[in-house]
Amino acid sequence: MEYFKSEKIADGSYKIENAFSDKLPFNVYCYLVVGEKYALLIDSMFGFGDLKAYCETLTDKPVKLVNTHAHGDHFGGNYHFDSCYMHYRDIKFFLAVPEMSKAQIADGLKAFMGDEYKELIDADDGNFADVHNMKVYPIGDGDVFDLGGRKIEVVEVGGHTPGSVVLIDDKTRIAYAGDACNGNTLLDLDGCLTVSAYRENLIRLKSYQDRFDMMYGGHEIFDPTIIDEGIETAQRVIDGTDDKYVAKGIMGTDTHYAAAKVEGGYERADGKRFNMTYIPARIVGEDDRRQVIK
Repeated sequence: MEYFKSEKIADGSYKIENAFSDKLPFNVYCYLVVGEKYALLIDSMFGFGDLKAYCETLTDKPVKLVNTHAHGDHFGGNYHFDSCYMHYRDIKFFLAVPEMSKAQIADGLKAFMGDEYKELIDADDGNFADVHNMKVYPIGDGDVFDLGGRKIEVVEVGGHTPGSVVLIDDKTRIAYAGDACNGNTLLDLDGCLTVSAYRENLIRLKSYQDRFDMMYGGHEIFDPTIIDEGIETAQRVIDGTDDKYVAKGIMGTDTHYAAAKVEGGYERADGKRFNMTYIPARIVGEDDRRQVIK
């Protein structure tokens, strides 16, 4: 059974997804960027398949792993690696993930697959790994991954999580954006920042906008003008002039969206691309960046 497929998006740059992504509830992408000394894997998706082994079919360089943020559809494949890099504000969320066996992960995949696939999925065939403790190296705003011949800069864009980051590759003018800014930016989950704090971080991201031509995200691909839509939409929420559209969110509960969506669909009704969910009681508020050590 093939677990992955990839597409070359630029020189030494690959978009990777599960080969059966049409069977999953939504698209998830990760990216491999290859330098002269090592390759950088950006996110690791759900954990369906041995992503480390697949990366080794694309490059003979050693592979380091960085996560754009600490959500399971972006770090699920971490456990095939010995270590990862993550913004220091998100590490606590990653370490709080409950233990899960490779058999449970395989069963989770089977729940999405038809009978013709289920019999091909074996938890013990090396394509699944138990959730376990692993080394996590903290990164912060302005840090740089020097791959040899190309450098990837870390830009902090907290909102979806406090430590969400965008990674800019100046060589190819690509920003790897995770879930920092897209057509369904979720600010209604545990740990999300307020809308006003998120808007300030989008304004910071805009200051880097002249350094990239495309934003390759964890679920979608956009040009950088979506940042302007994000700033505008967040401001409307702050001002109380957004659409206050209520619909079922990804967790199946009623969710507040800043912009109305087409009936029965995902896209914005007004034709713009950026949209966001939010909690009405958490619109305005400063971002308290202090760490509380207990």
